[in-house]
Amino acid sequence: MKAHIANVLQSIHVQTRHRQNEVHVRTLQSENLELTRILSQKDREIDGLRHRLANLEARLQELLGTDTLTGLPNRHVFKEHLIHSLKRALRVGYSLSLMLVDVDHLGEINAQHGSAAGDRVLIEIAQILKSSVREIDMPARWGGEELVAVLHETDAEGAAVVAERVRRRVLGLDIRDEKTGRLIKVTATLSVSSYPTHSNEAHGLLEYAFEALRAAKDNGCNTVVIAAR
Repeated sequence: MKAHIANVLQSIHVQTRHRQNEVHVRTLQSENLELTRILSQKDREIDGLRHRLANLEARLQELLGTDTLTGLPNRHVFKEHLIHSLKRALRVGYSLSLMLVDVDHLGEINAQHGSAAGDRVLIEIAQILKSSVREIDMPARWGGEELVAVLHETDAEGAAVVAERVRRRVLGLDIRDEKTGRLIKVTATLSVSSYPTHSNEAHGLLEYAFEALRAAKDNGCNTVVIAAR
């Protein structure tokens, strides 16, 4: 009898311990799922914070006024400068020109030779533009493959001379593929609009210059055009 009772008690003890283990396993599984959910949520929060940080850094650069790649003033600063420069030109009565520089086939350069090569092209052309204009003028990075400059006290014909000088210097760039050593063909298309010939407002000069640029690109690139009057 005692042996039977002992066996029963042992069986009850084993079953109880088994149930306790099952409860413990289920508890651990539940805690693991909860931790996984929390970690996933934290990952999303971290990703959101990184995105916000990137936006804030971009906004800071905009407020600082410098394009990080080329070192030139950015679009925000340029537009403000163009507006104020036009007001002065209207008040004083001198000519003012807007020059657009578009790197031809930059997307193809990035695809064939890598984005680092495309960045080098933009940096080199930015330096050409900066050294081709006077200290009173303002070269800037408009965005993408486009650079721009305000040329003070310069009419459309004078701006076209500067633009042609930039085009020829771009054509002579010696930039090579780092892997193959092959020369990368780099050309640029440039357009010019001016006050008072085309417009006395910033958006008007930009519209004329961009329209002329699009027409020139459609006709084969690597050229200088003055916007139609």
